[in-house]
Amino acid sequence: MPVLLLALSAMLCAAPVTAAAGTDPLPGAAVKAAFLYNFAKFTDWQAVPAGIPLVVCVVGDEDIAAAFAETVRGQLVGGHALDVSKTPGNTRWRTCHVLFIAEEELRRSAAALDDIKALPVLTVSDGKGFAQSGIIELYLEDGKLRFAINVDAAGRAGVHISSRLLGLARIVRDSHAP
Repeated sequence: MPVLLLALSAMLCAAPVTAAAGTDPLPGAAVKAAFLYNFAKFTDWQAVPAGIPLVVCVVGDEDIAAAFAETVRGQLVGGHALDVSKTPGNTRWRTCHVLFIAEEELRRSAAALDDIKALPVLTVSDGKGFAQSGIIELYLEDGKLRFAINVDAAGRAGVHISSRLLGLARIVRDSHAP
């Protein structure tokens, strides 16, 4: 476990998300996919029985979905296999354990996100300000991918995020929280 945490820390400190000129833009997607995988590894869904796969849904970014599927091939998280789903519509979001929504999809998805706020779904997006309405926001800082976690939203959703992951994040609280 310490090796994985060290790898996640190194990735946070050194992972540029922009590709060099003339290269495939997939490394940005691969880095985001690695972050999603680590978010799943450091999150506990207590209501999910052992042996049941964790469903990871990706909305609005085929590159991230493909990179995530490649990243998790054959991997287990807490004894759970990972099932990757490219979910274009929001009718199946209730079945997701991790839901990544690309920034371009956020405006269209606001009402559907409100409907799942109290469900055990770890919501993640690269949309600016997402941590105010969802759980984890990916953002760029000094050319590196970072993340913010809304601990109030995680509590409402009933997902337990490891203190190790929280220690690497910028912590956000609901603006109306006392």
